[in-house]
Amino acid sequence: MLKYGQVLEVDIETVNSRGQGIARFGGERFVLFVPGALPGEVVRGRVAVLKKSYGVLQVESIEEAHEARITPACPWFGMCGGCAVQHASYELQLELKSSILDQALKRVGGISNVSLERCEASPAIWTYRNKASFPVAAMDNGAAIGFYREGTHNLVRVDQCPVLEPSLGELISPLTELLKETGVEVYDPRKGSGLLRHIVVRTRSGSGKAMIVAVLNTPPADRPPDRIMPFLHSLADMAGESEGIVVNYNTSPGNTIFGGRSIPITGTGLISESIGPFSLSYGPTSFFQVNTRQAAELFRAASQHLDMAGSSKVLELYSGMGALTLYIARGRQRVVAVEEWPESTDFLRRNMEENGLRGLVDPVGMTAERAVKALSGKSFDAVVLDPPRKGCSMEVLSGLTKILPPLIIYISCNPATLARDASFLCANGYRLREVRAFDMFPQTSHVECLSVFERGNQFPLSSPSRLAFV
Repeated sequence: MLKYGQVLEVDIETVNSRGQGIARFGGERFVLFVPGALPGEVVRGRVAVLKKSYGVLQVESIEEAHEARITPACPWFGMCGGCAVQHASYELQLELKSSILDQALKRVGGISNVSLERCEASPAIWTYRNKASFPVAAMDNGAAIGFYREGTHNLVRVDQCPVLEPSLGELISPLTELLKETGVEVYDPRKGSGLLRHIVVRTRSGSGKAMIVAVLNTPPADRPPDRIMPFLHSLADMAGESEGIVVNYNTSPGNTIFGGRSIPITGTGLISESIGPFSLSYGPTSFFQVNTRQAAELFRAASQHLDMAGSSKVLELYSGMGALTLYIARGRQRVVAVEEWPESTDFLRRNMEENGLRGLVDPVGMTAERAVKALSGKSFDAVVLDPPRKGCSMEVLSGLTKILPPLIIYISCNPATLARDASFLCANGYRLREVRAFDMFPQTSHVECLSVFERGNQFPLSSPSRLAFV
């Protein structure tokens, strides 16, 4: 019987969606998760966590290394909870991401007869992120920013991050120094007290200019508390003149970064971005893909499927502020774009206007659940979905089977919930024709997916594992 602290040698079979190696002990049912291990490796480690059906093995030595193992570029690899596969060559990273998607389709969705091609490589594998969210914490030598160690609220202080665009990475050390100089009161998540919770930095790709958002643990007001104003004014020298400094108010407990209200302190409080042939604007809390160039490739691929199918009337759910909408609207007769958040709907209208597409796109401000119910029985040539990480609700999926579009294009950042939703669609009149993985987040284990479903001739499914709808 396995014991806590026991040292053993294991063979690594594959990796999971968190980038951890997977090994078996004493039969197929007991799983060992091995952070930092790669498929095919033999590692020696110590049991650090022991539960009824799984354990975590802390690697002490690599006995047989994968030929594609490399030295990580970041000195905080293995401590920061971000880049879980930085120790793998980029070619191996792409293989791992295809494998993660394939495993999810088979184990969660019961889908085993869809061939997967190589994961689409990112145009850049370093300095690609246009956004970073830094928690702020009090440390022994003063307040600092950094990233949380995976699965904890323990801050790992950093002074660089090689996946950030240079204009953002260069802010890390000056921000920490400013925190020390001004003595800002920082938030303590255990007590729910303190003022400064997060610093979020965003940039237009390649512009060299940053927006800096200070997230405060105080009720919304037209003006921030006086005690934070010296810090905010000092921030102004680090931000772009147009992008400026923004305050966001968030008093909610938990891990949600942003609250519902933001006010600009300097600048416009807007990011003006270019993606492919389009221009768009968005606000400090708007969702936008962090890898602008790869997002353009993903959206272009989605639009091409609509072109090939001759789809002229399209329903888009979870439209956000319209980045994907811009691509799918070109060449259509009509796009009904559904988005529930008022701020995003406002930007959606603005971005369609700026790109001359206002007459083709009908923005609808409601939830996806309400929209599919209201549109039941209406005719669309295609439905395009880009839901959050939790995937689609049962109400949305059931509603799609009443609209019955000939084509469904589903973009997902979570292979597990994609596989769950694909299983439902394939059991209700659709065939999963194609799945493509896109590497939106190099050096991490995350993978973006583009799936194409067509009505009729669905594949038979094996027995999927249970993953609940939320």
